[in-house]
Amino acid sequence: MICSEIDWRCPYAAFAPLAGEAHAHLLSAGDVARGGWSVLVAFPTQIIAAEPNEGGAWLTEVQAAIDERAADARAAPTHAPFHSGLVGFVGYEALKSIEPNLALPASPYDLPDAVFGVYDAAVVFSHEDQRAFVVGRDEAACDHLANALGAGPVAAPALPEFPAPTSDFSRRDYEAAVASMIEKIKCGDFYQVNIAQTLQATGDNGFSPFDLYRAVARQSDAKFGAILQYPDGAVLSNSPERFFKVEPRKGGRRIVVEPVKGTRARSANRAEDAALAEALMSDPKDRAENIMIADLMRNDLSKICADGSIEEEAICALMTLTKVRHLVSRISGVLRADVSMSDVFRALFPSGSITGAPKIEAMGAIARVEKAGRGPYCGAIGFFDDAGGADFSVAIRTLITNEAATAVFAPVGGGVTLRSNPQAEYEETLIKAKSALDVLSPRARS
Repeated sequence: MICSEIDWRCPYAAFAPLAGEAHAHLLSAGDVARGGWSVLVAFPTQIIAAEPNEGGAWLTEVQAAIDERAADARAAPTHAPFHSGLVGFVGYEALKSIEPNLALPASPYDLPDAVFGVYDAAVVFSHEDQRAFVVGRDEAACDHLANALGAGPVAAPALPEFPAPTSDFSRRDYEAAVASMIEKIKCGDFYQVNIAQTLQATGDNGFSPFDLYRAVARQSDAKFGAILQYPDGAVLSNSPERFFKVEPRKGGRRIVVEPVKGTRARSANRAEDAALAEALMSDPKDRAENIMIADLMRNDLSKICADGSIEEEAICALMTLTKVRHLVSRISGVLRADVSMSDVFRALFPSGSITGAPKIEAMGAIARVEKAGRGPYCGAIGFFDDAGGADFSVAIRTLITNEAATAVFAPVGGGVTLRSNPQAEYEETLIKAKSALDVLSPRARS
């Protein structure tokens, strides 16, 4: 493994010359204001994609690439989370290749249901140390990537003003959908389900997805950021939620999941903000929802973890971000020796936090109510590192652009339980969409 330190520069400055380059991506994890990492990749040697209705061949190809590259992997030269390997996303509809009997509407976007690039080099940025490294499997790949990086200042994001976004649900229809789900919960069909609406803004002029990503990220301190660029559109995510992380250790590969359920907006008034935090922590609906999903995720982990290794590290802990607070739980375990990365996806995907429970019954109800696919939204974004690690976020607070970069889609949803209030559930979706709405149209703030 090759590792060369380069002069520190903002990851956005490094990525700027690659804006618009298909399969060039920038991911971040952690609190980048005070720590954490960013990872930049470009120029993949292979693309593995799941086209609609192609079945599960993509997952087999992903596992084959992981196995082949792991056989040649050498010790990682830094403590960065990624050095070389596979980077991409798995869309919500990719579940059809895992559960072929589940009827799901097709993705409404031109993107594949899942796509991974295979990368021999990466640039990793340590925000805490203000250090940057080019790392990779061979010198040619490292040199190619290093020579493509920018170093100078980056102009401020420049975006057209979009018309006020429209939705595929009216407020009345969304609230009616929530009410219908409450009735199904009463009937015992399931005990939690996630319903989403999709906001769409279409402008007369094209825009830079990189500028849009930076503008939205500037208003968010979510722990998992990503801009993924493809020939048919871009995926821009500022997610607060980790799906799963795998860390190789001497005692075995540790896996951790961190489901997020429960949301409150922040207030500029300190006393009111504290009261909102206390209300979230003590709300029986939010706590019940979080505990139910934590239980579902624990059960999913039991399919792939060694007996007795699963631990509840946190249940209903408070996560504080700039504009919202969430409740988050953390469950970990040790993967069995015979479990592959594709096994992990088969056991966990998609995250129960964005489906409901039981998972399959909830997803069937979602399909009937939403009547449209979700695409990258509510899927997973992340990487498989050649050294054996993996880290994926849940693709929420995620925007999708079309190929021409004239339209932006912003899906937002929330969990419905027996204690849900349809009006409050609708308002929660707008709270989650606020960062995107403020950027897309100032009129949306009123």
